[in-house]
Amino acid sequence: MKKGWLKILIASPKKYEYLLFDIDNTIMDFTAGEKTALFLTMEEFGISLAQTDYQKYLAVNKAAWSRFEAGELDSIDVQRVRFEDFAAHLGRDVAQATDMNARYVENLGEQAILFDGAAELLERLSRRYQLAIATNGLSLVQRARLAKAGILPLFRGVFISQEMRVPKPDKAYFELIFAFFGDEAREKYLMIGDSLSADIQGGINAGIDTCWYRPAGEALPADIAPTYTIDGYAELLALLLPG
Repeated sequence: MKKGWLKILIASPKKYEYLLFDIDNTIMDFTAGEKTALFLTMEEFGISLAQTDYQKYLAVNKAAWSRFEAGELDSIDVQRVRFEDFAAHLGRDVAQATDMNARYVENLGEQAILFDGAAELLERLSRRYQLAIATNGLSLVQRARLAKAGILPLFRGVFISQEMRVPKPDKAYFELIFAFFGDEAREKYLMIGDSLSADIQGGINAGIDTCWYRPAGEALPADIAPTYTIDGYAELLALLLPG
């Protein structure tokens, strides 16, 4: 029996009304989309990337978004900093960073790669719960991907940090969601996502239950405690649609 199943089976049943879903690497394969968009963008600039270059981009992008989550950068700064750092790594004029980022954002918006079973999961859950998107990221990218994937009608609300001007995991981010639904009862909400720093810590900061989605089976650090830990969609359905 998987560890995720064990935690669900021993968990006390709760009556949720609102399910808040992260997008990237929770319902969409951001890793694959990001790689495709980056390589395509660099080809447009006449740059052939090596695997080491790709790993460098991942590192600078992660660092920039970590600073965003900490409130040190806004979403505009993230876009500038990551491609300035990456252009410097490639030995290119950092003045190209703005154009590189613009093309990358457009290309990334085309990468609406749903994980197998994600659409069915959301459709089934939408019959019982009110669903919402709760995502860090850029509005242009996230809205384009959601529209292209054809799943927007399943969600009552779409909450993107760039539009809200506050990052997940900030408590204020979730308070805006509570205000949208007109319901401050935190026991009615469940945050579902793959990021411990944004999704799980954000839910904890806001005082709501959390569900850590970890299909790769990563070990849980000792300093954070999701309400639930799952390894796949079947476990989430068992939790939320039992019987």
